Amino acid sequence: MYTLLSSRSERANPSTRSKLLALFAKLVALESIEQTLDQSRRRFYRRVWCPVLTLWYLIWQRLQPNHTLQHVIADARRGGADALRPGGKKPLSQRIGSRATTAYSRARKRLPLVWVKHCFTQLGQQLAALGTTVEEHRLPSVLWDGSTMRLRPHGDIPKKFPPHRTRRKKSYWCVARVVVGFCASSAVALAAQMASIHLSEQALAVRLILAWTQQALHLGDRNFGVWRFVRAAHQSGGKSLVRLTRARANKLAAGRRLKAGLDLIVNWMPSAHDQVDRGLKKESVRGRLVVVQVRQPRHRPQTLFLFTTLLEVEAFPPQRLLALYGVRWDVELNFRSVKATMNLAQLEVKSADLAHKEFYAGLMAYNLVRGLMGVAARAAGCEPRQLSFATARTELVSTLATLWLDWLPPERREAQWEWLLTEVSWARLPRRKKPRPSEPRKQWHTPQVFPPMKGTRAQERRLLKKDQMKS
Repeated sequence: MYTLLSSRSERANPSTRSKLLALFAKLVALESIEQTLDQSRRRFYRRVWCPVLTLWYLIWQRLQPNHTLQHVIADARRGGADALRPGGKKPLSQRIGSRATTAYSRARKRLPLVWVKHCFTQLGQQLAALGTTVEEHRLPSVLWDGSTMRLRPHGDIPKKFPPHRTRRKKSYWCVARVVVGFCASSAVALAAQMASIHLSEQALAVRLILAWTQQALHLGDRNFGVWRFVRAAHQSGGKSLVRLTRARANKLAAGRRLKAGLDLIVNWMPSAHDQVDRGLKKESVRGRLVVVQVRQPRHRPQTLFLFTTLLEVEAFPPQRLLALYGVRWDVELNFRSVKATMNLAQLEVKSADLAHKEFYAGLMAYNLVRGLMGVAARAAGCEPRQLSFATARTELVSTLATLWLDWLPPERREAQWEWLLTEVSWARLPRRKKPRPSEPRKQWHTPQVFPPMKGTRAQERRLLKKDQMKS
């Protein structure tokens, strides 16, 4: 029998609070990541912009409202990363002689992508554990969903991330497909993949789940309610809970009537249309087909078709499965924070390799905010979802400038951490007494004076030059 998320978290005592703060401070300083760099076989030439410092400023860029390279150089020359002491006795502010962004730009290109991915995975696991008590999880839940990101057609980006084609013409913007697995309790991104739009979300999720090393409950919507996703979760030693379409549920029911209250043990065999990914065994998955009906005030009754490999009916009745699947909506809020608050909806890079690094660094910055919210929620005795993500990010950014000053004594630095934790724990979201009305999925567009660009910028320049010569 497994125990899943508990709806309450215990208030941490002062000693636990200080330990959590100390662990979070080490993670922000990237000390554990520096150890992985020393243990790796690859040798790095010791420069001013070493890999740990470059990775930190990639994260710092995404935390700040201003993401320019010049802002990074200004902060480094001001002494913003002197406490890291990367690669020498002198502080970084005294070692940087030029105000140009060339050195930092080249350092980002030298940064190995495999190491950045490893750092993202390790940092995510450690931050997710900060806001979780030992009693809360024996089988953690992972929420899976996908989205897209826009890029400009520079360098090799059109080859790696081709633009989306419409019926009329080829679009200017290149599109990358991303799939992220979020921790259900702390909302920390635990796994992520970025690839071409020609690869499906299911294929990317299967790759990540097959590489999963711990037991987990994988949740997905109807897009992930396919055999390959369930088989990957079962093969990695975990469990799955997905929503099915009516057509797929009819095939699994094998003639049974799909009425509310149905709880049927089935063997899910792959059909001729199911794709078998590399590493997947073409075998059946034993699970339960559950049909539940959801009734909400002022809404029509909705019937959900769920498939799960949690076979213990007494421990996981249909209503509890419905409550577990209801947590899946949080992944939409997580993506809203990633794309809107962290400004990852569009990446301003000029190579596909740097796009991957910006993506993982942006998720690491997002995880730092979520980790801080988890520590504050555990210390305050509330849920991390009750805290404001935007406020936590603002408080973290404003405090980082004073936490890493060399002349600041340890007692003052610890007091600053305590102040930060208190401010974030008070950033509670309002409890709405009245239900919010449904909003239309439309937005206001400011009128554009200039006509839209039909071709590339170079083609438009040539047309403009011809028009000027004619006049």
